[in-house]
Amino acid sequence: MTARLQLAKVPLCLLIGCAALFGALLASPVLSQRTLLVSVGIFIVAMGAASLNSLQEHQLDGRMTRTRNRPLPTGRLTLRQAGWQAILLLSAGLLIIAAGTEELVVVGVTAGAVVLYNGIYTPLKQISVLAIIPGALCGALPAYIGWLAGGGGNATTAILIVTLFILWQVPHFWLVLLSYREDYADSSLPNFLSQLHENTLKRLMITWIGALSFTMLIFAVLPYPPDRLWTAIRYGVIANGLFLSAFFFYWLGMRNTANYRLLFIVLNGALLLHMVLLSAGRIIGSE
Repeated sequence: MTARLQLAKVPLCLLIGCAALFGALLASPVLSQRTLLVSVGIFIVAMGAASLNSLQEHQLDGRMTRTRNRPLPTGRLTLRQAGWQAILLLSAGLLIIAAGTEELVVVGVTAGAVVLYNGIYTPLKQISVLAIIPGALCGALPAYIGWLAGGGGNATTAILIVTLFILWQVPHFWLVLLSYREDYADSSLPNFLSQLHENTLKRLMITWIGALSFTMLIFAVLPYPPDRLWTAIRYGVIANGLFLSAFFFYWLGMRNTANYRLLFIVLNGALLLHMVLLSAGRIIGSE
């Protein structure tokens, strides 16, 4: 069972499921059965796509130190088992989403996200650094799908949601690259460090994180009820965004060496806290 969970990359997929729930709650503050079904469905679809990705990249995984202990390179699971797991999870997830919403566009965009991730991003990243473009879009779609499932509504909110996750996804990629730069240097994968100096990439990341933090701050000025709860949440969102920007500026701009794994944890933690604050406010504020 542990090998199957590793194949499906459960921790990452949990974050994807949370992103879908976040998008749904921004569209509609009611934590309904429909919202939960779609979010769970997105989580299961993500595990199916991750399982398929593991199958597609099993040979590459076996050549890299970071991934050589995954279930397929070590032989703990067979290719056939991985294939069936991907099929079952993808099918079950799409069925759950279809049961949770009457909007066929939600199912269609979810299926399109799988095609984008497994059909375009996964093969493209082995031949071009431009794979980061469809990869960033993949990172933004779950929250957008959740927003659609929640009823949609204000287009400004949808643009903010997509922008937030695109801006998060790119430094997420870069931090993985920098954390395992020797591994990537020895692999056949094209990467930014083969074209840019590490210090250049660090400066780019400071700018990118600044844009991400600014986007987080914009969420704090959206129209919310004028009560103490939302006042506290606004301050929390602002503090979280400012801390993220300051933390990255300190580590990447003021120190000679950076702890990229720590930065990776802080980046993902800041995004999760941002989602928790706004989601909690939407749920509690609607009661």
